[in-house]
Amino acid sequence: MLSTLLSLEELRELFPIKKTQAYFSTSVVGPLSLPAYEAMVKFNAVQMQDGCKSWPAWARAMEEARPLAAKILDCRQDNVAFVANTATGISLASRMIEWKPGDEVIVPYGEFPANVYPWLALEPKGVKIHLMRPERQDDRSAHVTAESISRLVSDRTRAISVSFVQYDDGCRRDLQALGEFCNQHGIAFVVDAIQGLGALPISATACGADFVVSGAQKWLLSPPGTGLMFVREKWLREGLVPNFGWFSVSDPYNFAIESCEEAWMRLSPTAHRLEAGTPNFAGIAALGESLKLIISFGVARISARIKCLTDRLVAGAQSLGCTIISPRSDTNWSGIVSLTCPKVNSQDLQRRLWAQKISTTVRQGWLRVAVHFFNDESEIDRLLEVLASCC
Repeated sequence: MLSTLLSLEELRELFPIKKTQAYFSTSVVGPLSLPAYEAMVKFNAVQMQDGCKSWPAWARAMEEARPLAAKILDCRQDNVAFVANTATGISLASRMIEWKPGDEVIVPYGEFPANVYPWLALEPKGVKIHLMRPERQDDRSAHVTAESISRLVSDRTRAISVSFVQYDDGCRRDLQALGEFCNQHGIAFVVDAIQGLGALPISATACGADFVVSGAQKWLLSPPGTGLMFVREKWLREGLVPNFGWFSVSDPYNFAIESCEEAWMRLSPTAHRLEAGTPNFAGIAALGESLKLIISFGVARISARIKCLTDRLVAGAQSLGCTIISPRSDTNWSGIVSLTCPKVNSQDLQRRLWAQKISTTVRQGWLRVAVHFFNDESEIDRLLEVLASCC
């Protein structure tokens, strides 16, 4: 199965982190590939030596990354904006909607805070935030369906915002069904895609999303401070730009501004309008290299590889008596496998794994193992050996 992507030796050259540890913490920060790292080094060297002389080249690198971002999101490049992180993108999306006192937004309970705080910040405007809670504790993430959400919807519901993949138990949501529901009821559909984009297929257009937002530092294997945002066409016609800045216009290098009316006339017709100021050129250059890498392998092939590796992990852990928290059905599985060991608490287990140079995280008292395509069978088996010594 490894040969369908790269050999183990090639993976180690491409991802130097593999030479020092088995890394299963992509759900926090993904490791940089060598090409992404070299892109950042090149940018920084040019800035160190030439200062602003290479600004045109930096801008070109950014525009070369935009169609790659559009490909990974399955949309037109005019609908793509670069953002600093998920929270920034969701905050922008939340403020592109014209709210009235008494309007409502639905957010599943237990979402990562990046998909909670921007909505809570609307409360001073009179917006009500409904945190959708599961009826059963063992159904804490998979309960987020069109049917369950429909019970909370009222004629004042303006938006629904969900994670593509839940950060702690790794439950993948059915974006297609959720998007169809939102479109049928005239509700804005916002997707936090950070725990799945780059690892699992997603189509911003096919799922009917109004906004799809993702920081790039996790499964897109890029530097912190970079991210992507899809904006549906209708929101580019609305004219609401909550972060209007000098980079929001079609001709940002024309500094002669005579009036507010003129400024709005110069507003970019594309999602570029949300890139208010000088972007993180170095980070976007690295993101471009990561996108090239992921696209060259193909997200479908990457997803299939992750499925095989996580199946190996789940089967091995279950044989040792571990409890698998993460849903593993055909529609809900992801690259995140959260589990508990019957004889050792997860914090102690994580320390034992770290002692063997195996990186994992703990969330909700569960050991969280994030498996990406750069991982391999031998690393899974190393983790299972530590589990066996504890169980």
